[in-house]
Amino acid sequence: MSEVDEKIDQAVKAMVDKEGKYLTFTLAEEEYGIGILKIKEIIGMLPITSVPQTPDFVKGVINLRGKVIPVMDLRLRFGMMSIDYRACA
Repeated sequence: MSEVDEKIDQAVKAMVDKEGKYLTFTLAEEEYGIGILKIKEIIGMLPITSVPQTPDFVKGVINLRGKVIPVMDLRLRFGMMSIDYRACA
């Protein structure tokens, strides 16, 4: 097998390894995806409680059936401009 054939085989294997189902979303015209098996639940917006002394991208926490869940603004985390949450609803 030639070196080119080996590289093609490696590229095909890498693509096959990435096949599957994903939850996809767009931020600032860039598409992102999370493997569907990593997703536990999709819920609507809940009231967010601010937490002092956290980075700007950490918006706070929510109470989901007694569990404290952190809420992050991925736009800020990725260095993008934040937008109003209601604009996304």
